[in-house]
Amino acid sequence: MTKLVKFDFVPGFHRESTQYAEKGKWFDGNRVRFREGKPENMRGYETRANGTKFDGSARALIAWSDADNTKRAIFGTPDRLYEHDGDQIYDITPITTVVTLSNVFGTSSGSTRVCCSDANHGRKVGDRVLFTTVAAFNNVSLQGNVYQITSIESANVFTISVTDAANATGSDVGGAATFNYYLPTGFSVAAAGTGWSAATYNAAAPTSVGISKITATGGNALVTVSCASAHGGSANDYIVFKNTSIDSHAATIGGNLNLTKTAFGGPVFAIVSVNGTQVIVSAAANASASGDVTSNLNMTAQIYKQTAGSGTGRAWNSPASADATGLVFDITQWSFDNWGEDVVANRRGGGIFYYDSDASTSPTRATSVTTSPVSVNSLIVSPNDRHLICFGTNQFSATASVSGPFNPMLVRWSDQDNRTQWNPTADTTSGEVVLTDGTKIVGAVRARNAINIWTDNALWLMQFTGDNFVFRFQQVGTNCGLIGPHAAIDYNGVTYWMGYDNFYRNAGSVEILPCTVRRFIFDDINTTYYDKVYCGINSEFREIIWLYASTGQTECNKYVIFNPEENYWVYGDMIFTTFTDRSVFGNTITTGVTASGNNIYNNEPSDVFTGSGETLTSFVESGTFDVDDGNAIMFMNKIVPDYDLSGGQIKMKLVTKKYPESTEEITKTFDIFNNTQKIDIRARGRQAKIRVSCESNNASWRWGSVRIALQGDGER
Repeated sequence: MTKLVKFDFVPGFHRESTQYAEKGKWFDGNRVRFREGKPENMRGYETRANGTKFDGSARALIAWSDADNTKRAIFGTPDRLYEHDGDQIYDITPITTVVTLSNVFGTSSGSTRVCCSDANHGRKVGDRVLFTTVAAFNNVSLQGNVYQITSIESANVFTISVTDAANATGSDVGGAATFNYYLPTGFSVAAAGTGWSAATYNAAAPTSVGISKITATGGNALVTVSCASAHGGSANDYIVFKNTSIDSHAATIGGNLNLTKTAFGGPVFAIVSVNGTQVIVSAAANASASGDVTSNLNMTAQIYKQTAGSGTGRAWNSPASADATGLVFDITQWSFDNWGEDVVANRRGGGIFYYDSDASTSPTRATSVTTSPVSVNSLIVSPNDRHLICFGTNQFSATASVSGPFNPMLVRWSDQDNRTQWNPTADTTSGEVVLTDGTKIVGAVRARNAINIWTDNALWLMQFTGDNFVFRFQQVGTNCGLIGPHAAIDYNGVTYWMGYDNFYRNAGSVEILPCTVRRFIFDDINTTYYDKVYCGINSEFREIIWLYASTGQTECNKYVIFNPEENYWVYGDMIFTTFTDRSVFGNTITTGVTASGNNIYNNEPSDVFTGSGETLTSFVESGTFDVDDGNAIMFMNKIVPDYDLSGGQIKMKLVTKKYPESTEEITKTFDIFNNTQKIDIRARGRQAKIRVSCESNNASWRWGSVRIALQGDGER
């Protein structure tokens, strides 16, 4: 007789071992969280701003309410800086350069292509320019219009495309015009560095051969070197002539040539051609006489293979290829913080911008803080004392005023409550400190009574003292670097972050955060895009979430969640690239990437279980279970489900195996509705697992405790 057995699996996903070894636990899932230990599906999301699309993938996001209680958000992409309030998205990208020029346009009759001349413009394709104070010319009107640069003709000329074709050909026309250049476009995809110095020279070791004879012809620079054995060289390989000892002097060839002397091209030569065991090289001068030298050569030859497909690596004197350098240029990143009801912003590597959120005016563009450091990697505003702090920036220089040499390990701050004063004097509290233990500062987060600062290897605390030193710095951890500038968060006074191979927290001391899915996540993450990892809080469900790009993806498409209150981990699929908590808008606000474009979203609003109207599927799957450690075959004939279900149906599947590596024997998938009391089955196996899923549109479900009627059974 079978007996009902309750299966209450341990909450969270457990992937540090095999599915069989994770007996009694949940093993896999998607878009599922746990409350009071029970799995349920996550709510969905819907677009804000009437579904308005924006350019590029957002890299940072901040939400706040201004003095008039207007709810606002700012986010930055590689191409733009955007402000969102009400149901609108506004482009507030700063204009960084303004020049006024005269008669600098060129047109061709019947063409919409316009040439624009600006000496040493420094622009690239995709950058934007706004033309003002310009009169129409040749049927072209540029006044008040923003154009993207379509091509770069030279360092002094770029082209744009206009709507109306020119009705005449002309150059140096247009009269006076003001070029308002926007912040240049950035990079969303990591670009590999190339060139001669971008990677280590890695050609194979040379082949050494002896020399039996060297022949020169008077009046000719070609020299024939007869090797004592097969050399394996080819045309364009390199041959190096070396003296046999420190005291030896190589023979003079052709009356005046010495192949180890740089005056004659030595000691490195490119092989011109080969003939059997002979190698022909070209000296830097013609021989003064003809003749052979066979004795007292005092030289050996080393041949460096350079031909394609030789398997020797990168050639000497050759630039590194994009896939061999290991050098990757940073993607475009942003950092934001509030300055009262306004916002200070920085695009990594550039200066500081200020956005005035005065609600009495229409949204305006962010503007440059011209007296701030010119190269900044990230920023934050210190709590209470309100110093604007830069991480990875220019050192103070008395001769250069604000911007001296750039130091990626430098922390520098402005005068208190004054974002424009950066010079350390007796009358200001401005200052700077260089950190140690690392090669660069990666990011910083405000926490309780301190600012956490991560290098790529260590954690430092920065605390306001109010004395002559202004701030105190204390290193509290090493070998715990931050994986990306937005990969850390403070939650209830404890700081959590993702490192390069572990999760960490600082609750007074740095510790590795136990993680039941650690290997799964770090095997799945795209290491090229560590920089895109984004951490946020969902306080409604007491969750810390990390968004990341999985292997083969260039944008964040996955998440991993830790619940510090209930101590469990889950993961799954998601379209979001940024994430901020519900304190301003009543639900979490995110930005996301889809095939149809980029949007800003309400995430998990009440009673929404779709993704912008589309069905969102979810599932959870257990580890395998058995009876008597697998000594008996299980026979199962009934499942008694326990659930809360709103709309649609749940699908349940029981999968059995005889051994861990046996072929799965999948039972029928059963549909569970609100009135489903039991499911009659007939299933046998030494081990089994349960999968619960939902594919219904806008359905919510929560699983309780499943009971299965089973008994031990024989082999037959």
